[in-house]
Amino acid sequence: MLKFNPEMLTLAREARGYSQEELAGLMRVSQGTLSKIENGNLDPQEYLENLSDTLDFPIGFFMRDGRQFKTNAYFYRKKIRIPRKEISKAEALMNIIKFNVEKLLKSVEVPAEKLPKWEVSKNGSPSEYAKYLREYWRIPKGRVDNLTKIVEDNGIIVIHVDFGSSDLDGLSLYTDDNQAIVFLNKNMSGDRIRLTLAHEVGHLGMHFAQVVDLERDVEKEAYEFASELLVPSNEILPHLSSVNLGKLADLKRYWKVSMSSLLVKAKRLNLIKENSYRYLWTQFRKNGYHIQEPPELNVPIEKPTLIKEILDAFINDLDYTKSDLAILLNLNLPDFENFFYETRSRLKVIRLR
Repeated sequence: MLKFNPEMLTLAREARGYSQEELAGLMRVSQGTLSKIENGNLDPQEYLENLSDTLDFPIGFFMRDGRQFKTNAYFYRKKIRIPRKEISKAEALMNIIKFNVEKLLKSVEVPAEKLPKWEVSKNGSPSEYAKYLREYWRIPKGRVDNLTKIVEDNGIIVIHVDFGSSDLDGLSLYTDDNQAIVFLNKNMSGDRIRLTLAHEVGHLGMHFAQVVDLERDVEKEAYEFASELLVPSNEILPHLSSVNLGKLADLKRYWKVSMSSLLVKAKRLNLIKENSYRYLWTQFRKNGYHIQEPPELNVPIEKPTLIKEILDAFINDLDYTKSDLAILLNLNLPDFENFFYETRSRLKVIRLR
């Protein structure tokens, strides 16, 4: 018999953005009652329908088992000051998707991960790792046309999520079965999605399952890796020696990265003097480019396909409908459609015996 899992109640509440007090008010029960249920100190049987209706999750959702990931064990691309409630909501959404991916992968086989680990202290700088990975993944010289496709072809699942906040860019993690997943804020611009994805790949390769010295700035390392992966220094070097806004715009059109990241790269490579660097940042602020770069330079948003292929394997090869999948994953249909959607599949189905 399935047993109520209080952790799933916490996830459902946080995914909907409610505090305990707010949810108790909506359910018309005392916060003390809800607290006891959430802490496993009160039999929830008489409250299950109320919980399900109020939070809009099937009753089966609250019976699921699973181990949550915790923020302090992973690496965010986020701005410094984010309300804890927003982080809790984002974490809850990612945990729910993580559990569902783990369940789906019991029946569908995805490409094996091909991401070699890299120890900065032994193997070299993050930039060296980026150069190595471009060769290892056989990325041609020049710009990376579709980073998402390359990452997914090498066994890393990419999922776009509506975090409900523009301050949180992305997070990467491994499932209990060692499947790498990168979550990206679906509301970001195309160039920021690419930079964040490269940044998270850097974390996966350089920082996960490794002892990292507390003195190291892992965010700076991941950014250096991302910059070099998307824009190799030896290729951009001749073009950054004398930059202005027009030239940065032209370079963005080709490399599909932001003007601001190119300006930072020019500074890091000592190709621009401090006064020129500050002047250009002043121009950025004057033109509003620090908030939004010119719309005509927008980079197309790369769409992940691997998670859609997984679902398509269920639909085409295992005769599931979208409603069947929602039931399998203990989600309502709107939530299922918000998290996942199908596309043509090239995956191998594992025939269960």
